[in-house]
Amino acid sequence: MLKIPFAPSAGQASVSSAAAINEALHQQAGISTPSSDTRLDRLVQHLLDLDEADAMELEALDGVPMALGGRSPASFNNALQEVIRRLQLTKLFSLSPEGEFHRSICPGAYNERTGEHHPEEMARWRAEFRGMAPEQQMMAATIIWLYQSGPDSTWLRRVPCTWHAGEAMQYMRDAGCLSLWLSLIARYPGW
Repeated sequence: MLKIPFAPSAGQASVSSAAAINEALHQQAGISTPSSDTRLDRLVQHLLDLDEADAMELEALDGVPMALGGRSPASFNNALQEVIRRLQLTKLFSLSPEGEFHRSICPGAYNERTGEHHPEEMARWRAEFRGMAPEQQMMAATIIWLYQSGPDSTWLRRVPCTWHAGEAMQYMRDAGCLSLWLSLIARYPGW
């Protein structure tokens, strides 16, 4: 069960909420390093296998109850499509005829049928990533980690993606996309 360790006071609502969410996620993930030292990629990796109850609580941490469907492919696909659309990440992800729901979306510069990466396209992909705002980078990196079901050394090599989880939570809260990030993690059924 996720537990928010402290409630925000009126004057510190945003900071406390993001810090409380980070603490709750860190606790749920069972990471041994202090939450202030945990990187976002490690937190995402440890939250990949939530059960349905914890997933519902995770999504509700930002005050938005989970929609019906929970951790289903259709529900995750809806959340993923919303993130890509709202954060304007379409230059980084493409549709593929090879799967249904979220399995029809894959990172660009990649031929899903052959498993080959295209070097020139990959250079453009990384340049596009580097030129994005931090909240776009954090969301795109999270989608890549979910796509890979863990760490990535293909798309995220030589690009900024070593954010501390607490700082990332605060940044996404300030940018207005923390609830979208929580939905992605909470609804993830596996790729």
